[in-house]
Amino acid sequence: MKDFQIRKILRKTELSQFLNDGVSKVVEEMKIPVAQARIDMAVINGAFHGYEIKSASDTLQRLPNQLIAYSYIFDYLTIITEKKYHQKIIDAVPSWVGVAVCSNKVKEKKFVMIQEAKPNINKNKFYIAKLLWHDELVEVLTEQEIAFKKKSRNWILCEILSDNLQLDKLSEIVREKLKKRNNWKLKDTM
Repeated sequence: MKDFQIRKILRKTELSQFLNDGVSKVVEEMKIPVAQARIDMAVINGAFHGYEIKSASDTLQRLPNQLIAYSYIFDYLTIITEKKYHQKIIDAVPSWVGVAVCSNKVKEKKFVMIQEAKPNINKNKFYIAKLLWHDELVEVLTEQEIAFKKKSRNWILCEILSDNLQLDKLSEIVREKLKKRNNWKLKDTM
């Protein structure tokens, strides 16, 4: 299968409950502020769940670096693949990472969870803060009454924010800001 075919199955199965529930936002090709990474699909609601697609036509070369990048950001992570790779992926990923197999064969189930995603304990506050744009950082720092200089570079604002908020509080604030974004693909390309 091709990547777009797996996305279609993912949207019809695992993600269908989040697409129009009014509380979640599903984002495709979301830029991650670590090592120029992108996650294929992300669900943002009371948690931050990333879905990385590895079709049979992909290689697994980038997976180790992607796992590091994703571990800094996501509460949960699931790798979606085909039968060709599922065992190699299970052997390569940490136990908290979920693994699912997609199929477009007539007599096979379209989506099968092989290994459930568990909560990630490796998140990094600085990189979670880096998901925010400059205006969002300024807004959060102001709302939280944390001292800062408006003209500071983003990474400095991220440091200030991550130094002054607990991980759970910061994650919740960032998720809420991301869910409210509109034209984020436009700004992502700037």
